Amino acid sequence: MRNIKLSIVAVAMVFGVFFAWNGWVTKAQTQTAQSQGPTIGQQFKNIKVLNDVPAEQLGKIMNIFNASLGVDCAFCHNTKDYSSDEKREKQTARNMIRMTFDINKNSFNGRPQVSCNSCHNGHEEPTAAPNLWPPAEEAEIKQPDPKPTADQILANYLAAVGGKDKVAKVTSRQITASRLEPDNKTEAEEIWQKGQNLRIVTNYPTAVITEGFGGSNGWKVSNGPELHLTRFDEAEIARSAQVLFNPDLRSVYTKIDYRFEGQIDGRPVYLLTATTAANQADRLYFDVATGFLVRRQSVIRTALGPFVYETDYSDYKDFGGVKIPTTIKVAQPGVRFTRKITKVKINAPIADSSVFNEPKK
Repeated sequence: MRNIKLSIVAVAMVFGVFFAWNGWVTKAQTQTAQSQGPTIGQQFKNIKVLNDVPAEQLGKIMNIFNASLGVDCAFCHNTKDYSSDEKREKQTARNMIRMTFDINKNSFNGRPQVSCNSCHNGHEEPTAAPNLWPPAEEAEIKQPDPKPTADQILANYLAAVGGKDKVAKVTSRQITASRLEPDNKTEAEEIWQKGQNLRIVTNYPTAVITEGFGGSNGWKVSNGPELHLTRFDEAEIARSAQVLFNPDLRSVYTKIDYRFEGQIDGRPVYLLTATTAANQADRLYFDVATGFLVRRQSVIRTALGPFVYETDYSDYKDFGGVKIPTTIKVAQPGVRFTRKITKVKINAPIADSSVFNEPKK
């Protein structure tokens, strides 16, 4: 999570919110996952230490390893036979997982508080020596008095993008965009949006990937390699679609609460915590000066620590009287890209709403 600065008081509040929030998320998601599908040991070959973890967590855990150590699959695996034990690094990884489980079991009552990233911080080898040049102490952030309410912040957001009347006049959008990958490769994208429904088509050299949300779970399909989505991925696609061009966040979340003022990249922001009817929790950050939504975060608890989805919204521009973000940065362990919106056609006709539904196989 990039450059978030909080006061001492706010930090205390963060930890209070973090543990309360993640406590019920951990319990609810772990119980549901265990009751809905097989374990890693049941579904995959030659599993030694992750046997009882829900199988749908495996991809998330591997991405956490990737981001925590700055390595790819080939660091531990023979990528032609993932069950092979020929690499010494794979056995080392198993020992490290056992160590992490033991630390959390014996010191944190089984809560996955310590993860690979606790020691590695993006490096293959953890650093034991302290930093001799610690970062400069940052000034304490004074909290607003009186505190704003969630409704006030949401009303400011609606006003910032154009107001209720102008928002109501925009019924659909046809968008041209490009997707910039970390290796500087760029793919062309087409986006259709109507209400909270969204369809994104990304044209890769070897495949066309289409994802969307049409009022139920999110979906993603490919005309090339098969895609494997967990229910967490589906929920994230759905919520991303619901929030992206929709300033009426009360229609997405059943509960929204103000927490505190902090900073992102040196700019003051308000943090709201928001929960859906399905008990899926997000953190929403709003720029204090402009009123715009600038970040959304959601967290999935895995057996090896938190998996964070993060989306940043910036470069709001006016199309048809309503401002939308034209730079959208998406990050999660092992995945990062930037979506740049270049052209928007307002109230483009979308005759068939099935365009937002998952194609039948």
